[in-house]
Amino acid sequence: MMVSRKLRWLVLSGILLGTCGLPGFSEAADAGMHVDQVGYLNGYSKTAMVTDTGDTDFSLVDAKTGQTVYEGKLSAAKKDAMSEETLRKADFSSFNKEGTYKLRVGSRESYDFEIGDNVYAVPAVETWRSYTLSRSNTPIDDPVTGLKVKEGHAQDRQAQVYFTDKLNKKGDRLDVSGGWYDAGDYGKYVTTAAISSAELLLAYEANPSHFTRGQLFFPKGTQEETKLPDALQEVQFELDWMRKMQRKDGSMFHKVAGLAWPGFDKSPDTDTQERYIFGSCTSSAAMSGASFAIASRIYAPFDKAYGETMRKSAERIWGYLAKTKNPIYRVDEGQESGSGPYNKSTDIEERIWLAAELFRTTGDKKYEKYLQSVADRFTQKPSFFTWDNTLALGQFAYLKAQNANPALQAKVKAAFLGYADDITRKIESDGFGCALAKDEYTWASTKNALTQGDILLMANQIQPNAAYVEGALSQLHYLFGRNSLDKSFATGMGDNPPEHPHNRIHESTGAYVPGLIVGGPNAVAGGDPDQTAYLKSGHIPVAKSYLDVLTSWSTNEYAIDYTGTAAYALSYFAKPKAMNIDMLKLKRSYPPITKK
Repeated sequence: MMVSRKLRWLVLSGILLGTCGLPGFSEAADAGMHVDQVGYLNGYSKTAMVTDTGDTDFSLVDAKTGQTVYEGKLSAAKKDAMSEETLRKADFSSFNKEGTYKLRVGSRESYDFEIGDNVYAVPAVETWRSYTLSRSNTPIDDPVTGLKVKEGHAQDRQAQVYFTDKLNKKGDRLDVSGGWYDAGDYGKYVTTAAISSAELLLAYEANPSHFTRGQLFFPKGTQEETKLPDALQEVQFELDWMRKMQRKDGSMFHKVAGLAWPGFDKSPDTDTQERYIFGSCTSSAAMSGASFAIASRIYAPFDKAYGETMRKSAERIWGYLAKTKNPIYRVDEGQESGSGPYNKSTDIEERIWLAAELFRTTGDKKYEKYLQSVADRFTQKPSFFTWDNTLALGQFAYLKAQNANPALQAKVKAAFLGYADDITRKIESDGFGCALAKDEYTWASTKNALTQGDILLMANQIQPNAAYVEGALSQLHYLFGRNSLDKSFATGMGDNPPEHPHNRIHESTGAYVPGLIVGGPNAVAGGDPDQTAYLKSGHIPVAKSYLDVLTSWSTNEYAIDYTGTAAYALSYFAKPKAMNIDMLKLKRSYPPITKK
C-alpha cells in the first residue's frame, strides 16, 4: 500500500516526539469545508465556502482548545457552475483575533488556518526561496529543506551550439552556466526566465519596503557580498544567465537543454548528458529586453554600472528587432526531443512590452513613437499576461511611465482597467471567488488565476479600488485551498498541498521544496496520458480536473513563471517578519524524506 509523505512523517514524528500535534499539521478535514489553509488577513474580507448539507449556522473554533470563538449564519445555497457544487458562504470578516482556527458546520470541520496581520510572511519567503533552490551550476546544501546537490549541470560551462548561422557554427562551445531550472525538467529557457524575472522585479518595484537583506536565508555559499536585498540578489542570478544567452547582434539564444528527457532518478548533478544551446526567437528576445529594461531602473540605485549594463543589453535587443521586421522562431530537427518548445510565431505583444519598458526606463520618445505606430493592437483590451502574450505588461509599463502622450495613455488606461473590471465581475460570479472562466481551466490554470489577481494589483496602482485588492487576495485563497478540491496548489503550504509534484529535483533527491506552484485543474483533453485518462473515466467537473500524481505534467508540474505569479501577490500582502530557519522548518507541511 502506498503511504503518503505526510502520513509517514506523522507516524515517524509520533514515534520520535510522542505527538502528532506539530505546528502546520491538522487531521483530515471534511471534503466540503473549503478554506484558505494558510490563513486570512485582518483588514480584508474573510470567507470560506461550504458544500451545502442544509445546515445554516457555522462557528469558528480555536484549533488548539476546541473552544468556540465566533458564530455566524451561512449564506443562502447557490450552485457553482465550475465545480458543480451547491455552496454556502461563511463570512467571518469581523473576527480579528490572531490565532489558529477551524471552521465548523454541524459535525464537519475544516483544515486549520491562521488569522492575523501577516499570515503570508512565511509563504512569501518560501516562494522566493524556491528560486534559490532551483539554481543550476550551484552547490546546494539547504538546512531548511535538506536539499543537497553537488553542482547541477556543470557541463553548461561548455555547452554546444546546436546549429550553424552567420554568428555561430554547430559545435561551438559557450559558457551558459547559471540561471534557474525552468520547471520539472532541467531545461533553461529564455522565455520563462524573462517573464519570471520581470514579475519578480515588478513585485519589488511595487513594494520595495517589503524586501530586506537576510530575508531568504540563503544556503551557505549562495549569497554574495552585496548591498542588495536578497530578492534582488536572487533575480540577478537569473539576469546574469540571460546576458550569457545574448548574441553578438543583440538577439538571444532560446534555451539550454539536453537531447533527452532525464529520468526521474536523475538529480541535477547526475544528469551528465551533453547540453546544447538551441534556437533563436524574436518574441523571447523582446521579453528578455523588457526584463533588462526593468532591471536597469531597479538596480541603478544600488549599482549604477550594473543598471547601465542592463539598459545597454535591452537597447541591443531593440536594435536587433528594429532590423528584424518579421517574427522568427528557429527550430532545428531534434531540438525539442528533451525540452519544451515555448514556440511563438508572432511577436507584436512582446515588442510592445519591450518598447513600453524602455520608454518608462529611459523616457526616449522613439519608443513611444513605436507604440503609436501599433496603437491598434496596443490599445486593445488585454488578456492575462503569459509567456506568449505580454500585452497587459506593456500596457501597465506605459501607464506607469512619465511624460507619456495623454491621448494614447488614456486609451491604454481604458483598455487595461476595462479588463480589470472584467476580472472582478468573474470573481464575483464564481462560487469560490476564482477568476477563471471555463475556457481558462487549461494547462497552468493556477497561474492563469494568479496572473489575473496580479493584474488587479497593478490596476490598483493605476486607479485605487478596494475591489481590485480583494479580488487579488481571493486568488491567493484559491491557491491555498479555498477551492472545490480543498487542495493547496503550492508545495509545502497548507495541510493538503501537492504530495507528488512533477519535479525531478524532488523525486531524485527526496527533498521536498516548498513554494512551488503547480499547474492545477486542466479540463482540456490531451494534456498528458494520466490527465486524459482521468477526463475519459467519467464526468469530471471543470474545476476538479486535477491529479496529484508525478506523471501528470499538465496538472501537477511547477514552473518558474507559475511561481512568479504567486510571488508577486504574496509580496504585496506580506510584510517582512523577523524569523529564523527553525520557524521555516516548523511551517513546512512536509519535512524532507531521505531516499534510501
